[in-house]
Amino acid sequence: MIEKAKLNDLEEVYELICILEQKQLNKAHFDKVFQEGIQNEDVEYLVYRKDEKILGFLSFSIHHYLHHDDDTGKIVELVVMPEHRGLRIGEKLLQAIEDIARERKLEQIELSTSTYRKKAHHFYEVHGYIKDHYNYTKNIK
Repeated sequence: MIEKAKLNDLEEVYELICILEQKQLNKAHFDKVFQEGIQNEDVEYLVYRKDEKILGFLSFSIHHYLHHDDDTGKIVELVVMPEHRGLRIGEKLLQAIEDIARERKLEQIELSTSTYRKKAHHFYEVHGYIKDHYNYTKNIK
C-alpha cells in the first residue's frame, strides 16, 4: 500500500536511500532533512508498505520557477528494495506521485538519474518520460 511517509519511517527510509546511493550517508544530516521534508508542504515522501515493512520510497519536491508557466515537480529519489524489484512497486509509486502532481495542477514532472543507471533510464522511458535536458554537477566541498 502506498502512503505518505511518517516521522517514524525515518530509519527504514534511511536504509533505502543508502541502498540507492550505495554508501552510508551522514545520518544526522539525513534526519534533519527528512524531518524538514515531512513538515514542508512542497515536499512529498511516499512509501510502499507491505506487512509493516517499507519496500519502496519516492521523494518529490515542488518548484516555483520563473521560466515555467506553472509550478513543476521533481522526483528526487525513487528506490525499491533490491529483492522486491520487478514487482511494479516503482511503477505504483510513480503513478501515485503523478496523481498528486495532477491534483496540485503542476505543469510537469522532471527527474535526474545517474548516467550509469541504465535500468532506471529504461524504466522512466517506458513510463513516458523523455530525455530532454543535460544535468551538470560540480563538487564544491
